[in-house]
Amino acid sequence: MKKHVEQFFLYRYRFIIGYILLSVAFFILLASLPGVAPTGLSDAEMNSTVQASNLSSDFMRQGNIINLPYAALQKGSLAIFGLNLFAIKLPSMIIAVATAAFIILLLNRWFKSDVAIVGSILTVLSTAFLFLATSGTPAIMYIFWLALILWLGSKIVGNENVNPLLVIFFFVSISLSLYTPYLAYVALAIAVAGLIHPHLRFALKQLKVYQLILCILIFALGIAPLVIGCILNPSALQNLLFTNSLSFESFIANITNAFAPFFSFSLAYSSVYLAPLFGLATVALVIIGILASAGKMFMSRNTIVSLLVIFSIILSGLSQDVAISIIIPIAILSAAGIESIIEKWYSLFPENPYAHLLGIIPMVAVMIFIISSGLSHFIFGYHYIPRVVNNFNNDLTIVKENISKDTVIILGESHQNNAFFSLLEKYDNYQTTDKPENAKTDQIASFSPVYSEKYALKQIIASPNTRNSDRLYIYSLVTEKGEE
Repeated sequence: MKKHVEQFFLYRYRFIIGYILLSVAFFILLASLPGVAPTGLSDAEMNSTVQASNLSSDFMRQGNIINLPYAALQKGSLAIFGLNLFAIKLPSMIIAVATAAFIILLLNRWFKSDVAIVGSILTVLSTAFLFLATSGTPAIMYIFWLALILWLGSKIVGNENVNPLLVIFFFVSISLSLYTPYLAYVALAIAVAGLIHPHLRFALKQLKVYQLILCILIFALGIAPLVIGCILNPSALQNLLFTNSLSFESFIANITNAFAPFFSFSLAYSSVYLAPLFGLATVALVIIGILASAGKMFMSRNTIVSLLVIFSIILSGLSQDVAISIIIPIAILSAAGIESIIEKWYSLFPENPYAHLLGIIPMVAVMIFIISSGLSHFIFGYHYIPRVVNNFNNDLTIVKENISKDTVIILGESHQNNAFFSLLEKYDNYQTTDKPENAKTDQIASFSPVYSEKYALKQIIASPNTRNSDRLYIYSLVTEKGEE
């Protein structure tokens, strides 16, 4: 009977088909979601774009070393495609593809194939991961580095024949992750574990002397710009490891505010993240995973999950951005919950392959429910929840669609994103100035009302957002006869 079931084409190639379908769905969502939700750019995305644009060959002296790998990738994207939504978000999309691959590889290292594929689908197509993949900020780097380092560590630890290239790649990853704020504490934890954990010491002892020296040299080269930048600009070191004016009250408040949108099922928060970021079904799987893992706390997988949760909670007290790294332990715990459910089902019918096959049907139904409800919440939430929508604006799209390059954009002192919109002149040949008197053109545009005898209001471009809907004011030159 079992052999008869295994002869089915879909059964034999179910994992390959599953990962192909996952890849297709993920790429379709990556291509379509930036134009659908969120509607516009957040202040964090604009600030990241400005930082990337200001990156120069003298970045170490200027102190522009924070999130350097991401900033360099985003600067290259802007140089190729100009200032637009696609160019701003493209680095996150590229990194998200690599992150998804490492999450899939990691789950396949720690779980059976049937569990790993379900866990991978739920993680990669989740609201949280899709948001990071389509957000033009370095937040995706927290997930990327953790997934990469954990996968490399799982390949190295306990392997009697460690590939030296994996160890070199591991050292490279650690060195580059240090450019992301607060990940130095992860590197420190790994260094301490390497000294006290026998499996890690054994892995290092397998390397030849020249290989170990090469790893150390590569690590030193990787962190050299970071060290020089911190020496020339001590404030950069503070931004990488600490925070300004930290108190116990602000520390607790940061943790509360960071995680509040993630698991709130009744209240929306003023945040770029939807509430809840993780659906009730996902939370239920996580709880099942925690209960299933409670008696296996000394397994390396569960120890790592516990440390990652502690890392996410404590360091979110320094910076709320770190809280999003909770995605990795949630992915692992969700997979553990799925593993527990599948094992319970199989234990009821240990010798019946048809029952095992039928058990896939409710699991697929649950997956479809979680993914479809998450996507609908993601798309409609970023359109109709005021506290979330108001953290984004589509000013860049409005400018591109409604004014020509002959129109001078007035960047008044009151607009908070002047540094971002001044990049229109650098990348797209728009003209910008600070006062209407300096404009020598028949038409000007401004993000706030302009009072000038030289120009008269011609048109107001509005946004569908609930607040501050008047986004762009267009003025025409007044002729001598008083006509526009």
